[in-house]
Amino acid sequence: MSKTCRVCDRPVRRFAEGRVLGDTDVTYLQCGSCGLVMADDPTWLDRAYAEAIADLDVGLLDRCQILANVTSSVLRAEHLRGGRFLDWAGGYGVLTRLMRDRGYDFAHVDAYAANIFAAGFTGDPAGQRFDLVTAFEVLEHLTDPVGELASVASATDRLLVTTQVLPTPAPRPGGWDYYAPESGQHITFYTHRSLEVLAQRLGYDGVVTSSLVHLLHRGPVSRAARMLVRRPALGYGLGHLAAIADRRHSLMMRDHDAVRDRLAQGR
Repeated sequence: MSKTCRVCDRPVRRFAEGRVLGDTDVTYLQCGSCGLVMADDPTWLDRAYAEAIADLDVGLLDRCQILANVTSSVLRAEHLRGGRFLDWAGGYGVLTRLMRDRGYDFAHVDAYAANIFAAGFTGDPAGQRFDLVTAFEVLEHLTDPVGELASVASATDRLLVTTQVLPTPAPRPGGWDYYAPESGQHITFYTHRSLEVLAQRLGYDGVVTSSLVHLLHRGPVSRAARMLVRRPALGYGLGHLAAIADRRHSLMMRDHDAVRDRLAQGR
């Protein structure tokens, strides 16, 4: 077999068989070096993305609320409140809207989903710099993580991502919900080691990991931020408490006026 790992380019071996979208057989391969598991030759992705957000993703709003708390906690710990931020592959713009409501200067970009909740507040990693970029529930969708994240990595020294790390030993399809075969959109599954390799290949100094939240970074990361990433429940709790204070900095009314002005100019 000539195929190689999507992250470390080392040889892969057949790992398991499964079925996605109810009717398409798939072979899963595993890297012998970093442990990453990947769906081989995902020819079904056009069907899987007939809708950018899968119908099964009923937890999208709840997840954005949780991750807004975690993100604000990390930004506070890194003393970045006054920075510029981007939510990459941000879906309908929910997280961007929530963060702007808390006073954080977030922008949104997603090539495949309509920006419903943060219309007018867009960013582009090409040629721009951001103090932190978020990419939540994205890594597991990528067919070429290194190539697809290259422009993002060049735009920020702090990349905060989520993806569920493979348990040890790696479960077969049917033994782990994160394979999400019904949607067919999850095709790449990471270990802590594969996230470390990904960070290295993207030019980062390292990555702080947990079972879900991960921070790829250049330069030092505060002890507080490391703790919040490694213990997302703590980050959620502190962010929830801080949300009251954050509302004092809300950009909601400023954004409202900006949207009103754009609408008036368009008439």
